[in-house]
Amino acid sequence: MITEPFSPEMRALRTETLSSDFAIVGGGLAGVCAAITAARAGVSVILVQDRPVLGGNSSSEVRLWTLGATSHMGNNNRWAREGGVIDELLMENLWRNPEGNTLMWDALLLERVSAEPRIRLLLNTSVNRVELSAPGRVGQVGAFCSQNQTRYEITAGQFCDASGDGIVAFLAGAAFRVGAESREEFGEKFAPDAQYGELLGHSMYFYTRDTGRPVRFVKPGFALPDIQQIPRWRNFNTKDHGCRLWWIEYGGRLDTIHDTEAIKWELWRIIYAVWDHIKNSGQFPDAETLTLEWVSTIPGKRESRRFEGDYMLRQQDIIEQREFEDVVSFGGWSIDLHPSDGIYSPQKPCNQWHSRGVYQIPYRCLYARDFENLFLAGRITSSTHVAFGSTRVMGTCAHSAQAVALAAAMCLRDGVDPAAMVGPERMLALQTALMRRGQFLPRVRRDKDPDDLAQRASLSATSELSLQELAPGGEEISLACSVAQMLPIAPGN
Repeated sequence: MITEPFSPEMRALRTETLSSDFAIVGGGLAGVCAAITAARAGVSVILVQDRPVLGGNSSSEVRLWTLGATSHMGNNNRWAREGGVIDELLMENLWRNPEGNTLMWDALLLERVSAEPRIRLLLNTSVNRVELSAPGRVGQVGAFCSQNQTRYEITAGQFCDASGDGIVAFLAGAAFRVGAESREEFGEKFAPDAQYGELLGHSMYFYTRDTGRPVRFVKPGFALPDIQQIPRWRNFNTKDHGCRLWWIEYGGRLDTIHDTEAIKWELWRIIYAVWDHIKNSGQFPDAETLTLEWVSTIPGKRESRRFEGDYMLRQQDIIEQREFEDVVSFGGWSIDLHPSDGIYSPQKPCNQWHSRGVYQIPYRCLYARDFENLFLAGRITSSTHVAFGSTRVMGTCAHSAQAVALAAAMCLRDGVDPAAMVGPERMLALQTALMRRGQFLPRVRRDKDPDDLAQRASLSATSELSLQELAPGGEEISLACSVAQMLPIAPGN
């Protein structure tokens, strides 16, 4: 039994002081892949996540597909795939969890992070304070866990903000942008005008289940009163749910950080009105036995702050596939911009412009230019709004975060700041280390790696077959549409 008498002075929360080589704030896929990569490189890591599970928008709380350069669509990048830790996680999940159960995905991420002895994981813990040890240098972050009522004071040699909204970089004072640049600033022809809007909104998903018996639905009082307020209301049906309704989007005209709770409520109003329309309008007889099984309790955020590095990726870098000496990652998702009015817009829900292949992402986009020890990962990296339309997807964010983690390990080993890694010798060492770990870098050759045995390998065969033709086989299929096969080849071949 514990008893404590009245205290005339206010009590203080329990405080725990932690220290590591590398502190990562944000446990989405970017933060997870950065933490695992750094730990495997011999770095002690503290990973701070403000949610009860890892994975961010890919977790069971939001349930968004993990997409990247391949787009999983009919574009010309469909053979592209991120390497390193993100590829390892996705392949393991495909084997363990072919049904796509998001709870199993949560468990896999928790397993892989907890299996690394160098990682200290803090769940349900939100950063709310930053202290500088010197101008332009983060010394400590303060955080609070609501579940154990404990304050944490975390010090590290290097920090990484992978928090989505950039809480560490924001509190530290790093330069950032919100919204779209003008067409004149960077010469971007895709820069949106005021009518289209400057920000992408949030989305929420719902899932349904067939119970096999009639199910009644009574619309909650807060639901949208008239489904016809939605211009595309006729597109709703009983077959589409989950990520197929990604266009249930709202908030691009609001403050996508401070108005998040208001945005969430509006999305709830929309979702319950949509389900009432499907269940009770009489237009969908096959909905009689369906029930609303799950509605997200938090929205999936697309866009808020973007922080400035020593370079800002822009539209031309993607479309023209410009090359950088400091390439450490790549993307391939379309430049995917949405009207800021989201589901209330009469325009089509997105515009997607695909480049002719994957594009390079330079290292200079992955650290805050005003700071000596602050890396950027996830959707807050240095880019224009237009380029962000492509770099924001989770596979690309995770791939770039793996480069951040190895760069941080090298900075700690050599006692240098992130900007020093841009030099030719250190950059070559970073690129070589990334490629050794399976991280593909477009148009970067490994022939300068003295430890690459493939450069000295030879092949031999005991016999040869000269193939003249392929015999036809299999059943003939009548094609309802044109079909072609695309093969990646080098220019000029």
